[in-house]
Amino acid sequence: MNPPSVFLDYSFLAAVAHVDDDNHEEAITRYRQLIDDFVEQRCLLVARADQLVAVGNRDLFAPIDKLHIARQHRNAAAELVARTAVDIDDAITLVLLHRYRIRKVASFTGRFANFDDDEKVAVPRNVVAANVHDTSGETTLAAEAG
Repeated sequence: MNPPSVFLDYSFLAAVAHVDDDNHEEAITRYRQLIDDFVEQRCLLVARADQLVAVGNRDLFAPIDKLHIARQHRNAAAELVARTAVDIDDAITLVLLHRYRIRKVASFTGRFANFDDDEKVAVPRNVVAANVHDTSGETTLAAEAG
Protein backbone atom coordinates (compact mmCIF):
# COMPACT_ATOMS: atom_id res chain seq x y z
CA MET A 1 0.00 0.00 0.00
CA ASN A 2 1.28 3.46 -0.88
CA PRO A 3 1.83 6.00 1.88
CA PRO A 4 -0.35 9.13 1.79
CA SER A 5 0.58 11.93 -0.59
CA VAL A 6 1.32 15.46 0.57
CA PHE A 7 0.64 18.17 -2.01
CA LEU A 8 3.15 21.04 -1.92
CA ASP A 9 1.48 24.16 -3.27
CA TYR A 10 3.20 27.08 -4.94
CA SER A 11 3.39 29.18 -1.76
CA PHE A 12 5.24 26.37 0.00
CA LEU A 13 7.57 25.66 -2.95
CA ALA A 14 8.41 29.35 -3.34
CA ALA A 15 9.12 29.71 0.37
CA VAL A 16 11.54 26.78 0.23
CA ALA A 17 13.30 28.01 -2.92
CA HIS A 18 13.59 31.74 -2.22
CA VAL A 19 15.73 32.92 0.71
CA ASP A 20 14.01 36.32 0.66
CA ASP A 21 10.55 34.80 1.27
CA ASP A 22 9.08 35.65 4.70
CA ASN A 23 8.36 31.96 5.35
CA HIS A 24 11.70 30.62 4.11
CA GLU A 25 13.13 29.41 7.44
CA GLU A 26 9.95 27.63 8.49
CA ALA A 27 9.51 26.20 4.99
CA ILE A 28 13.03 24.76 5.04
CA THR A 29 12.41 23.18 8.45
CA ARG A 30 9.12 21.65 7.32
CA TYR A 31 10.54 20.54 3.97
CA ARG A 32 13.34 18.70 5.80
CA GLN A 33 10.69 16.95 7.92
CA LEU A 34 8.77 16.01 4.79
CA ILE A 35 11.93 14.70 3.13
CA ASP A 36 12.65 12.60 6.23
CA ASP A 37 9.11 11.21 6.04
CA PHE A 38 9.55 10.57 2.32
CA VAL A 39 12.84 8.70 2.87
CA GLU A 40 11.22 6.62 5.63
CA GLN A 41 8.31 5.94 3.21
CA ARG A 42 5.75 7.62 5.47
CA CYS A 43 4.57 9.93 2.67
CA LEU A 44 4.87 10.74 -1.01
CA LEU A 45 5.51 14.32 -2.11
CA VAL A 46 3.59 15.74 -5.07
CA ALA A 47 3.18 19.13 -6.74
CA ARG A 48 1.79 20.57 -9.94
CA ALA A 49 4.36 20.26 -12.72
CA ASP A 50 3.74 23.83 -13.91
CA GLN A 51 4.34 25.22 -10.43
CA LEU A 52 7.57 23.26 -10.02
CA VAL A 53 8.83 24.69 -13.30
CA ALA A 54 7.84 28.21 -12.22
CA VAL A 55 9.82 27.90 -8.98
CA GLY A 56 12.82 26.23 -10.60
CA ASN A 57 15.66 24.44 -8.79
CA ARG A 58 15.13 20.88 -10.01
CA ASP A 59 17.75 19.41 -7.68
CA LEU A 60 16.09 20.83 -4.57
CA PHE A 61 12.71 19.40 -5.57
CA ALA A 62 13.92 16.10 -7.07
CA PRO A 63 11.93 13.89 -4.62
CA ILE A 64 8.63 15.50 -5.64
CA ASP A 65 6.41 13.68 -8.13
CA LYS A 66 4.97 15.97 -10.79
CA LEU A 67 1.21 16.13 -11.36
CA HIS A 68 0.64 17.09 -14.99
CA ILE A 69 -2.51 18.98 -15.90
CA ALA A 70 -4.44 17.20 -18.65
CA ARG A 71 -7.31 18.53 -20.74
CA GLN A 72 -9.76 16.55 -18.60
CA HIS A 73 -8.46 18.36 -15.50
CA ARG A 74 -8.87 21.75 -17.19
CA ASN A 75 -12.40 20.84 -18.29
CA ALA A 76 -13.37 19.74 -14.78
CA ALA A 77 -11.80 22.92 -13.38
CA ALA A 78 -13.80 25.07 -15.82
CA GLU A 79 -17.01 23.38 -14.61
CA LEU A 80 -15.97 24.04 -11.02
CA VAL A 81 -15.37 27.72 -11.80
CA ALA A 82 -18.83 27.94 -13.37
CA ARG A 83 -20.45 26.47 -10.20
CA THR A 84 -18.44 28.34 -7.57
CA ALA A 85 -16.52 31.56 -7.00
CA VAL A 86 -13.12 29.81 -7.08
CA ASP A 87 -10.56 31.06 -9.63
CA ILE A 88 -9.29 28.76 -12.38
CA ASP A 89 -5.85 28.17 -10.86
CA ASP A 90 -7.30 27.07 -7.52
CA ALA A 91 -9.93 25.03 -9.36
CA ILE A 92 -7.23 23.11 -11.23
CA THR A 93 -5.48 22.34 -7.96
CA LEU A 94 -8.73 21.24 -6.31
CA VAL A 95 -9.49 18.93 -9.24
CA LEU A 96 -6.04 17.37 -8.96
CA LEU A 97 -6.46 16.92 -5.20
CA HIS A 98 -9.78 15.20 -5.80
CA ARG A 99 -8.65 13.02 -8.72
CA TYR A 100 -5.52 11.80 -6.96
CA ARG A 101 -7.26 11.53 -3.56
CA ILE A 102 -4.75 13.82 -1.88
CA ARG A 103 -5.84 14.88 1.60
CA LYS A 104 -2.76 16.71 2.90
CA VAL A 105 -1.58 20.06 1.60
CA ALA A 106 1.56 21.99 2.56
CA SER A 107 0.78 25.65 2.03
CA PHE A 108 1.49 29.06 3.48
CA THR A 109 -1.93 30.33 2.41
CA GLY A 110 -5.38 29.43 3.66
CA ARG A 111 -6.84 29.16 0.14
CA PHE A 112 -7.97 25.56 0.42
CA ALA A 113 -9.18 25.61 4.02
CA ASN A 114 -12.58 27.12 3.24
CA PHE A 115 -13.89 24.65 0.67
CA ASP A 116 -16.35 21.99 1.70
CA ASP A 117 -18.38 19.14 0.30
CA ASP A 118 -21.55 21.24 0.32
CA GLU A 119 -20.09 23.14 -2.63
CA LYS A 120 -19.10 19.85 -4.29
CA VAL A 121 -15.46 20.85 -4.06
CA ALA A 122 -12.77 18.38 -3.03
CA VAL A 123 -11.40 19.28 0.36
CA PRO A 124 -8.13 18.14 1.87
CA ARG A 125 -8.71 16.74 5.36
CA ASN A 126 -5.53 18.38 6.59
CA VAL A 127 -4.21 21.71 5.36
CA VAL A 128 -0.64 22.01 6.50
CA ALA A 129 1.14 25.30 7.11
CA ALA A 130 2.18 27.73 9.76
CA ASN A 131 -0.68 30.08 8.99
CA VAL A 132 -3.47 27.51 8.71
CA HIS A 133 -4.85 25.87 11.82
CA ASP A 134 -7.12 22.92 12.31
CA THR A 135 -10.35 23.07 14.29
CA SER A 136 -8.52 22.52 17.57
CA GLY A 137 -6.59 25.75 17.02
CA GLU A 138 -3.25 23.96 16.87
CA THR A 139 -0.93 24.05 13.91
CA THR A 140 -0.99 20.78 12.03
CA LEU A 141 2.31 19.58 10.58
CA ALA A 142 2.33 17.21 7.63
CA ALA A 143 4.30 14.70 9.66
CA GLU A 144 1.66 14.81 12.40
CA ALA A 145 -1.44 14.91 10.23
CA GLY A 146 -3.35 11.67 10.10
